Amino acid sequence: MVVIMQIKINNASAWPAYQQVVDQIKRDVALGRLKKGQQLPTVRQLAGELTLNPNTIGKAYRQLEQENIIYTRAGAGAFIADIDNQLNKSVRRNLIIDQLEHAAVDAFHMQITKAELRKWFEGILGEFNFNSKEGTSR
Repeated sequence: MVVIMQIKINNASAWPAYQQVVDQIKRDVALGRLKKGQQLPTVRQLAGELTLNPNTIGKAYRQLEQENIIYTRAGAGAFIADIDNQLNKSVRRNLIIDQLEHAAVDAFHMQITKAELRKWFEGILGEFNFNSKEGTSR
């Protein structure tokens, strides 16, 4: 069964449309909305729903596949990968560190204090179900 996607494209965003698709699919995986083995819409289906060029969705799917978030099977489509097995710890660490560094640079230039940034980050972390040595955060 193909997953119904709830992706919203902000045409006024500085982020290109393909990156918005990538980010929202990754977020849905992290939130558990998309689960291992679920089939994504075809490139043409999602492009039609979002009124985007199919090349844009193709680019997003290729990036997600390169990051091992999804995998494709010829003639069958794109599916959510088993993230635990696909991304080794150092790759995951590097991806997150890069994103955190970008956020820190933006916060610095916007004159956001460390305390504010920490508070916001803790609030965001509270939305997700993280497993830790102490157990689940929620």
